[in-house]
Amino acid sequence: MVNVSCKAQNDDQNGQEQQSPLEKFDRRDVLIGLGGLYGARNLYNDDPFAMATPVSAPDLTKCSKADLPAGAKPVNCCPPSATKIIDFKLPPQNSPLRVRPAAHLADKKYIVKYSQAIKLMKALPANDPRNFTQQANVHCAYCDGAYDQVGFPDLEVQVHNSWLFYPFHRYYLYFYEKILGKLIDDPTFAVPFWNWDSPSGMKNASHVS
Repeated sequence: MVNVSCKAQNDDQNGQEQQSPLEKFDRRDVLIGLGGLYGARNLYNDDPFAMATPVSAPDLTKCSKADLPAGAKPVNCCPPSATKIIDFKLPPQNSPLRVRPAAHLADKKYIVKYSQAIKLMKALPANDPRNFTQQANVHCAYCDGAYDQVGFPDLEVQVHNSWLFYPFHRYYLYFYEKILGKLIDDPTFAVPFWNWDSPSGMKNASHVS
């Protein structure tokens, strides 16, 4: 486990034990640089602020097999080549509001709805981009080194090890929720969140894990 402090400097005035580099984060660096606890776990000891370094766009013309741990089954999560780019459009201001339930407070009705949505997603044709496996492939391609950065052929795009962690997963969950809600005809559907600020939410909820 890595303990990360939000202090930028050591306030110890009495010559007590010095803080390690990982404990000397300004809270702004934490928010911008760490990209969540997953990112904090992967910090480099020699350059803990590397999380905030610039990241070039992925080279979409070249996609290779995912960089998985030794012994893992090789996976090709590259999306089909496409030349037409569809610009994202903000939803209308009168769109239904989505409210995420805390995972430990999700009721049986919600669990049934979520389970049905996942079932329908998995039942979609394998080549449907909304299919469960296809959605997993999106995460795989950008989080497991399938792409190199433009201009840096030996530097992988690894979302989990950069400041892209938050914005990437925001977009990823946005479309994931949209697909699930469409499949069950519920535009208000939202996935649950782990409420770590509540004592009762500090453990995995077995009914949604």
